[in-house]
Amino acid sequence: MNFRKREREASEVETGALADILFFLLMFFLMISTLASPDAIRLLLPKADSTKVTPPVVESIRVSVDASNNFFIDGNAQPFALDQVDGQLKEILKTKKANSLIISIDKSRTVQDLTDVYDLAAKNNLSMVMAAEKKK
Repeated sequence: MNFRKREREASEVETGALADILFFLLMFFLMISTLASPDAIRLLLPKADSTKVTPPVVESIRVSVDASNNFFIDGNAQPFALDQVDGQLKEILKTKKANSLIISIDKSRTVQDLTDVYDLAAKNNLSMVMAAEKKK
């Protein structure tokens, strides 16, 4: 018995015709896309009442804390103690539509002092922004 392996013929795929077909398809779609009208799809776009865009006014309250734990609100020269700050913030929020609190605290103050101010801001639904000094 003859158990020799038969030599298989190598199969090949002709790609010459495939490249021609792809080229013709590419040319067809390029020509069709240039003929397509941009008005083919009707969109109802909203119209603006005015061309001038007014940015929203963002107000904030500035709180400064000095080295001796005095609180100054919105540049007021009169210092407040921590227990008075909540009342002052509520008074300011009655007249001012502020949504953020900018705090500038002395570097000698502790983290607990900063946390107390964060708690007051959260109690009054204000977001916090930390202000720092520039390096000299």
